[in-house]
Amino acid sequence: MTQLHMTQSRTRGVKGRFRGLYARAFCHATEDLERVKLAVLNTIGPAELSARRTEGVHGNPITIVEGEVDSEDVGNFFSRLSGSDLNTLSDTLSKRIDEGCNLFVKIDKQSAYLGQVVLAAGNDVISIRIRVSAFPAKCEVAEGVVKEAIDQELAWRQEQPEARGPRP
Repeated sequence: MTQLHMTQSRTRGVKGRFRGLYARAFCHATEDLERVKLAVLNTIGPAELSARRTEGVHGNPITIVEGEVDSEDVGNFFSRLSGSDLNTLSDTLSKRIDEGCNLFVKIDKQSAYLGQVVLAAGNDVISIRIRVSAFPAKCEVAEGVVKEAIDQELAWRQEQPEARGPRP
C-alpha cells in the first residue's frame, strides 16, 4: 500500500496570507475509497477527512471525500508542487481567483495517490479551494498575496540545494 507522503512543516512567511484550504474529490464506484482518501491526504497533508455518499446523474453511486487544513498548513500545499507547476500557477492566477478571493486549483488524483502533487485539468481531480486573506478584498490583491507565497517557495528552493523539486 502506498504511504502518505509528508513534507516538513513550512509555515514561514505564509502566516496571515491564507485563511485555510478545502479539498474535495469524487470517488466513483469503480475506485477504491481508501486510495482516494490517501490521494487527498497526499495533496493537503494530515487532516480529518469526511466521506458522504450521493448519487450521480445516472444513478451511479459516488462518495464525496472532503478535507480541510488550517491557514498555517497552506504553505505545505505549495511546497508539494513542482517548480514548473508553481510557475504555471503563478502565470494563471488571474483565471484561478474569484471575486471572493478564493484560489482554485485542480490536482491530478492518480498522481496524488502515488505521492506526486501535479496540476491537472479535467474531471478526475482533487479540487482545491484556498481562501486568501486580501485587504481590500479584491482579486488583484489576492493575486499579489498568492504570487508572493509562490515566489517565496521558489526562492527557498534556490537557497536549498537539496530542495530543487517538490518536497517528499
